[in-house]
Amino acid sequence: MRNRRHKSSSSSSPAEQRLVADKDAPLLEFLFDKLMGWSKTNIRELLKSGRVVVGGIATTAFDYPVRRGVEVRLLPRPKLMQQGGINNPMLDILYEDYDIVVVNKREGLLSVGTDGDKENTAYHIINLHVKKQGRGHHIYVVHRLDRKTSGVMMFAKSMAARDALRNNWKDMVVERSYYAVVEGCPQVKSDTVKSYLTEDKMLKIHSSFIDNGGQLAATHYDVIQSNGEFSLVKLNLDTGRKNQIRVQMSAIGHPVAGDAKYDAKTNPLKRVCLHAATLQLVHPKTGKLMKFEVPVPGGFYKIVKEKKVSPTAQPADK
Repeated sequence: MRNRRHKSSSSSSPAEQRLVADKDAPLLEFLFDKLMGWSKTNIRELLKSGRVVVGGIATTAFDYPVRRGVEVRLLPRPKLMQQGGINNPMLDILYEDYDIVVVNKREGLLSVGTDGDKENTAYHIINLHVKKQGRGHHIYVVHRLDRKTSGVMMFAKSMAARDALRNNWKDMVVERSYYAVVEGCPQVKSDTVKSYLTEDKMLKIHSSFIDNGGQLAATHYDVIQSNGEFSLVKLNLDTGRKNQIRVQMSAIGHPVAGDAKYDAKTNPLKRVCLHAATLQLVHPKTGKLMKFEVPVPGGFYKIVKEKKVSPTAQPADK
């Protein structure tokens, strides 16, 4: 039986559209098959904007599984998004509406300002963008990424959204997953690290497995791939402490590659190899479950595939 394609010429249709899957397929393949008349570029932009809802879950993942019989909704473009995104090599907007803005931050960019640098930050870049949308528009910090970490982060655009997220963070944020390349390979391939974190006068975080009055932190990790010298691990946070992943992986003897601050001896990609890949949350206003994903940097996979045992080994991506 031939698939019935939905005819349209643009990704900015003003009305919500509903499609039903007649077979199992990855989401991008499903959209290519169904949206006759749409260019592949427009379909990718539609998906990237967070306006595709599969079985009640909004997602930006190209390979999200679509099961036969599941309804896929294409949401109309929010008015604020019609004003365009930003042009900055350090940051992309993944999704934006009246209440939140979700971005993909590059490594090396501060989340918020410091005494020494208040403008070269994700906050400053997005705040300038939002201010162009009208008088009184600005953003609020609800969570941060370390300067040396890349990936998904979010700001609130309304006081109501800010308060809802700050007051109900543990309930509204369903998943925060990271990927890291660590030195060596943990003997226990899947485990939860729990320790107490304290900060010294030099702003370095220290981990103790004995309660010393510090903040309790918990990180679950799974080893995805390893060559013995390096391992790719997926990490999920039960808590969100400063430098949590970096200090706890170092505490168990497997620091994040490139992270000299926390005892790494190698720097194969000339960066700290830590990436915030997934943020899944309940929208603070609509209550809709939304999921945003940014692919793991390709260099992470290359490092764990190659074992540098001779001068002829290929170098990792820079």
